[in-house]
Amino acid sequence: MKKTRIFSTMLATVICMASLPAINVFAANQQRTTTLDLTVAGFQNDQKNEDEGWSWDAATSTLTLDNVDFSTAKKSCVIVDGEKVTNIVFSGDNKMTSGTTVISRKGSAKDTGVVLSGKTKDSVLNLEETGNLPVMDQPNVTFESGTVNAKGGAVITLYSIKVMDATLNIDTSEVANGGWNDGLYANGSVEIYGGDVNINAGRAGILVVGIGAPEPKTGLIIKDGKVDINAKLADIYLGTDNIKNGLISGGDITLGGDIGIFLNDCEKCEIKGGTFHTDECEKPFAVHRDSSAVFEYAKADYTELDKAEEAAKALNKDNYVDFTAVEKALEAIDRTKNLTQQSDVDKMAKDINDAVEALVYKSADYTELDKAEEAAKALNKDDYEDFSEVEKALAAIDRTKNITEQADVDAMVKAINDAVANLVKKTPASSQPDSVSSSDASSDTSSSASDSSSSDSSSSDSKATDSKSDSSSKAASNASNTNPSTGVAGGAFALALLSGAAVVMAKKKK
Repeated sequence: MKKTRIFSTMLATVICMASLPAINVFAANQQRTTTLDLTVAGFQNDQKNEDEGWSWDAATSTLTLDNVDFSTAKKSCVIVDGEKVTNIVFSGDNKMTSGTTVISRKGSAKDTGVVLSGKTKDSVLNLEETGNLPVMDQPNVTFESGTVNAKGGAVITLYSIKVMDATLNIDTSEVANGGWNDGLYANGSVEIYGGDVNINAGRAGILVVGIGAPEPKTGLIIKDGKVDINAKLADIYLGTDNIKNGLISGGDITLGGDIGIFLNDCEKCEIKGGTFHTDECEKPFAVHRDSSAVFEYAKADYTELDKAEEAAKALNKDNYVDFTAVEKALEAIDRTKNLTQQSDVDKMAKDINDAVEALVYKSADYTELDKAEEAAKALNKDDYEDFSEVEKALAAIDRTKNITEQADVDAMVKAINDAVANLVKKTPASSQPDSVSSSDASSDTSSSASDSSSSDSSSSDSKATDSKSDSSSKAASNASNTNPSTGVAGGAFALALLSGAAVVMAKKKK
């Protein structure tokens, strides 16, 4: 009884709890409103704040963020030691908002800076600067992995900015004039080796000044990744105070501003690879009017165009109803295009392939088939023992064949003609006489009379002889009176009777 009551109480409790509103046991981290200064003495040792979602490993100089929410008004959210390499590792969705530089530094050294790494591809670090100052200001910055969203001022470095395999989204389009409204600003170099870089800038998308850059003296390097820039001044601006070069050897690059890559105080920009999209850009590749800088382009890739051209030229134009579109596409080939005009070359190849695909074959020649069909259909099937092969050949006629399938049409002609040639006519039925003719009857009577006389007595022979003589005389008389149309037959018959009578008389005399 006691156990039953306990169970009933527990069940009632569960039911009551289930009826209450759901409570999220994984509550958001506590918001931090003061600067996390990694340069103070306490950070010579490990530090951790589970409520705020961060920890510090002093031995590796690694700050780990897990769904943090920093909002520090007009003070930086994080200050790093600019004379060391600081690793910032983040997971989940992290947010840092400040009215000044969000991640700033104390001191600087050529080979130091900040390395940002997301634990997973979906790990996000949101940085927002609400004033006119940079979002980040470091000696060097490397975006290793994860996603970093920077809104407000530029990401600036004294030396280099590197993008490895991260997604980097920067928006400085709302920064007031005079503020840090570039996207990526580096005194030395901006180097993109992969990832996905998207910049919407109020001035320059990528600005490489050209001061104090590490060797080699290349201010811009793009080797891989996806780069999409839309900026008011220029998407990529190379050189202001020193000679720096640009090298693009790969990547998928979209230039969306009025000016794409602008060479100011710069020797040259070599474009050896990459795919460019410049439809929205009025001047994709521009040089300052007072500069001797040049663009050095690699030749466009004509591999696919070569294949399309070769295939089109191998066709026999006489096989098609209209070949003019293919000829026009072939005439439009331009082999002077460089790598930045690859889309033009790709379009040439597409135009040829599309024109070839739209070709329509001429019809096969059905002249001989028409003749064979007409001749076969003119026959009366009832005149032949078996007409099925002809009918089968006629039923197999296919009038959808084109000029390249002429052999199939010729085979149809042959099948019909062969079937007709092999036809066998039916044999006509033999006719039977309805009655015995009068001449045959007379012959039979004469024969019977002769046989009868040989078996009778001499008196009977005499009577028979006289009777035959009279019959022969009558036959001769009848023969002479026969209708002219039957005279020949009648004469012959009379002659035969007279001959027989003469023989009988000769015997009687003996």
